[in-house]
Amino acid sequence: MLKTYAVVVTPQDHPPAHIGPFIAETNAQRYAERIGSFESRRTQSKVAAFVAVAHPRREHLDPRLPTDPWTLGRLISEEEDQEVFPSLYARLYAQLGGDITQEVWSRATGWGGNEDAGREQLLASAEDWRTQRLGAAHALKRIAVELWNDGMENVQDIRRATGLSRTTVYEVLRAAGIDPATRDSEQ
Repeated sequence: MLKTYAVVVTPQDHPPAHIGPFIAETNAQRYAERIGSFESRRTQSKVAAFVAVAHPRREHLDPRLPTDPWTLGRLISEEEDQEVFPSLYARLYAQLGGDITQEVWSRATGWGGNEDAGREQLLASAEDWRTQRLGAAHALKRIAVELWNDGMENVQDIRRATGLSRTTVYEVLRAAGIDPATRDSEQ
């Protein structure tokens, strides 16, 4: 099974918040560092944030907030009179980093912003998604081998389950020392 990660944020005066899931542990660690330090500064009390294995039945806050001004602005106004922890701004800060967050937030709240900030934010977002995609591809390849070893010896079934191409499944199995042609012909 694919291992995913969650960031657990534990403030002193609120129940813990679970944010995730993250496919790449490094992205979860970066997110935890950013949100922990930001919320500690904002609340002026120690806020711990750490990475744990995500529990599928536990409710998690989504780590990816929308960055287009209209959708983010709507979320900001929905949360305006509520005491939500961690705050939308803190989650956006953890997602984007400090430099871009202020610009995105300003545009969403109607306080302006320049044209280049959008490109910088998109480039940072693309880098995060690329890292997530690479982590997912590696995880899916490991899953393909595990499925084969668990008795699913049909490459087409593994392809459907993982979304990997037939060629990739064959390559991954062969790299793991498995000759899928011999089992496929036995079936």
